[in-house]
Amino acid sequence: MSPVADPLVAPVEDNLAAFHRVLTTLPWVTVERHADVTAFRSGLPHPFFNGVFGARFAPGTEPERAAATMAPFLEQGLPFLWWCGPSTWSEALDSALAGLGMHREDAPGMHVPLTGGVPDAPPVPGLEIALDATADPTAGAGDVARVMCEGFEFPDELAWAIRDVIALDPAHVVNAMATLDGEQVACGTLWVTGRTAGLYNIATLPAARGRGIGYAVTAAMMREGRDRGCRESILHASPMGLPVYRRLGFVEVCRMPQYVWVPDH
Repeated sequence: MSPVADPLVAPVEDNLAAFHRVLTTLPWVTVERHADVTAFRSGLPHPFFNGVFGARFAPGTEPERAAATMAPFLEQGLPFLWWCGPSTWSEALDSALAGLGMHREDAPGMHVPLTGGVPDAPPVPGLEIALDATADPTAGAGDVARVMCEGFEFPDELAWAIRDVIALDPAHVVNAMATLDGEQVACGTLWVTGRTAGLYNIATLPAARGRGIGYAVTAAMMREGRDRGCRESILHASPMGLPVYRRLGFVEVCRMPQYVWVPDH
């Protein structure tokens, strides 16, 4: 669990960390666990599938430990993400990663209680939202992966890997699929840890944006989390989604620094 004491911040960090721990169980991922950091590599040429998390380096060792952790990624030319949260970020680590050529991109960590209910989504004619557990990774999860690839502009050839990721733990993962007049147009993933409903992968295809579909998908997953006993919901907002999440009652409670390295072609 996160050492962060703030009851609104800790679930933002803990939910993501739990997802990363499960992700490292994928058979096509190589994992290196150390006392002060965990790194995973898939060999796939996209930073989403290679990463570092949970770094808690002893003060004064940040440059040396960061360089050693990055070395396998650099040797293999693998793009990767270094994930941080309030308990794993420091100015010394930030300086070390910047000096090693990593680019920082922060995301707002957002939180909303579910005990007061979930706002109703304005009706969208022709819109239907299905929430299904991912027990069959070749069915619903495959469709969600395809829509996610298109919505986030991931290469189509990575859809199989995304499918595996979002079908990792059917007991705690629920995928949302939105159809508009029968056409699949948006998706999302709910990741439940204890009383926390983590919302991820919320994407709407470009042609369907601006109609309230992302709002409706987010609200549907919030209600599903509440029905599963969750008392709070968290997410890490993109600039595009931020206004939507604020309208649903989410407030920023922390920053989630992310550092990316991509080979210079």
